[in-house]
Amino acid sequence: MQATSTQQWSVKIAAWQHSGMKVAAWCRENSENYHRFLYWRRRLATPAPGSFLELTLPAAATISLECNGVLVHVPREFDPGLLADILAVLKGD
Repeated sequence: MQATSTQQWSVKIAAWQHSGMKVAAWCRENSENYHRFLYWRRRLATPAPGSFLELTLPAAATISLECNGVLVHVPREFDPGLLADILAVLKGD
């Protein structure tokens, strides 16, 4: 079974990241097109619309969520049930 371009470029991007090299040098050494590499790096780094991202926050961080003009500040030690209730109210459920 042949790997897709996305799979192939995911492997290449990971190899570059582990190399510690600058992109141009890695592309020269691996006979890859520099601009194609940049395209795939940007494409693979961009999450799909509507997808969730995992956030790693410093210990004292607060998350600010904004939706339709409503701003909610969520402290690190938030109650997930309360946040779900707040979001349900904001959605009009």
